[in-house]
Amino acid sequence: PHNRWRTQMAFSKTVYSFQVKEDTLPTIVGKVETQFESLTAITYSVQEDDGENLFLLSPFSGEFLLTRSLDFEAQRFYILTVEAQQGDLQVSGIRVYFNLLDVNDNLPVFSQDTFSAVLLENTNIGTCFLSLNVSDKDEDNGKMTLRVISGDDEEVFVTDSTGTLCLNKPLDRERQSYYNLTVAANDCAQPASLQFTSTARVIVIIEDVNDNAPMFVSAESVSIPEDTALHSVVITAHAEDEDAGSNGRVLYYLNTSGGIFSIDNRSGKIYLEELLDREEVDTLTVTIIATDEGLPMLATTMKLTVHVEDVNDHDPEFLQSSYNLTVREDIPRGTSLLQVQAHDQDIGSNGQVRYMLAQIGPFVVDIVRGVLTVMDELDRERDSNYTLMITAVDRGNIPRSASAAIHITVMDVNDFAPQFVPETLTIHVKENEEDPTQLTYQVSALDEDLGNNSQVTYFIEKGNGYNLFSITPSGTFHILHTLDREKESLYIVTITAVDSLPSLTGTLTVHIIVDDVNDNHPEFTEEVYNTIVPEDSLIGTVFAVIIASDVDEG
Repeated sequence: PHNRWRTQMAFSKTVYSFQVKEDTLPTIVGKVETQFESLTAITYSVQEDDGENLFLLSPFSGEFLLTRSLDFEAQRFYILTVEAQQGDLQVSGIRVYFNLLDVNDNLPVFSQDTFSAVLLENTNIGTCFLSLNVSDKDEDNGKMTLRVISGDDEEVFVTDSTGTLCLNKPLDRERQSYYNLTVAANDCAQPASLQFTSTARVIVIIEDVNDNAPMFVSAESVSIPEDTALHSVVITAHAEDEDAGSNGRVLYYLNTSGGIFSIDNRSGKIYLEELLDREEVDTLTVTIIATDEGLPMLATTMKLTVHVEDVNDHDPEFLQSSYNLTVREDIPRGTSLLQVQAHDQDIGSNGQVRYMLAQIGPFVVDIVRGVLTVMDELDRERDSNYTLMITAVDRGNIPRSASAAIHITVMDVNDFAPQFVPETLTIHVKENEEDPTQLTYQVSALDEDLGNNSQVTYFIEKGNGYNLFSITPSGTFHILHTLDREKESLYIVTITAVDSLPSLTGTLTVHIIVDDVNDNHPEFTEEVYNTIVPEDSLIGTVFAVIIASDVDEG
């Protein structure tokens, strides 16, 4: 009883218990003390220590000094036995407990750095498929939450409360066949700034199911020349299937067997099996079927339109092989005479026809419209007929052509006046001539016109005041009376030649010269001449001039 009283009375507590955070740095972490003051010094000592001097006791102050770092996860508490001694008197010891307080000093740890999983793309939403094994050595702080922090912008995956990765949205392998996720594990230390985070990589591979039909990516139409050789490749049909493996392998078929086209089932090449003729059929349509090799098989169709392009395989054709025209020679310049037309069964430039004349002359042809036009004055008297060769040429790379003849007859108009050559006629007539053959003359004017336009009528326009002359309509000129040179030695008569209506005229000036004949006696100026001759006139003296005249000449 005495010792027990002394023990109880020696310390202020019957048991000491101290709480120390595991991250405490070396410092004073506890103190024991006696209950009564004494003049004699009291010393403290550790009798039992499972901490191997982790806590050093000051023998005089009773304070415990932490000497090195603590680790709650390695050891959560320590028990020491401490005795107090006053002089030679020994006091029984007491228990001192050091309880460590956990702090968040451990990161969550995944069981592996990288996890992997394989899912079919038709996996149902809500399916949980991968348990993420993660632990934390901390106690209360070791409670964890998991979440996907990268590689999943569309939130396809989520984690449940047990740390299992689950499908949150539908998968589509064709859009994304592989996910590289980063999953973070957070402990629950408070405040949040003290929390630790660890990450692991999760590879999710999406496996294909046959959920896509082939889709055509090749053109829906193609153009080929009509002279394409048999068995030539017209086009290569191509369809893409976003599925993988046999689900994505495509085969090709045509909806008809035989016919104009055939197809290679694997390559999709379409071949020409019959000759083409654009002039008969210019557009062809064929249906192509693309199927995959999945189970169940999926298929799609496309209508391919084949446009048959023209080649220059036809000559232009005139509506007539020859044309006959009659035009007046006074037709105005610039007058359109005829429009020829040539048809070419080809199309485009191969069927565009241009016209040209082989000859250079008074005619031109409109190169596009085929209109024949007279561009120079015509003159029937110079050229009364024309034969033109008109050529129609298409505009193909290798032009083809055809020709036709145009026969033009120029009709006469009264555009030439009668013309006397020469325009002056001199006639010598003896006076008193009575022989009709000597008094008749034929005059003639030339008119280059044709037919009635060249028929000439003659008349005396002037110079016949005494009606000594006449002329027949046919141009026979008559001297009606004998002429007397001594009265008039020269007559000037104007003869006019007139053609048809509207009439044109030409004139002839006739100089009629009356030649003298000796039909007059000489005549003295006086019937009787009287003169005086002096008797002493010398021989040879002229004493009178006797004058006689004759109206004849020569």
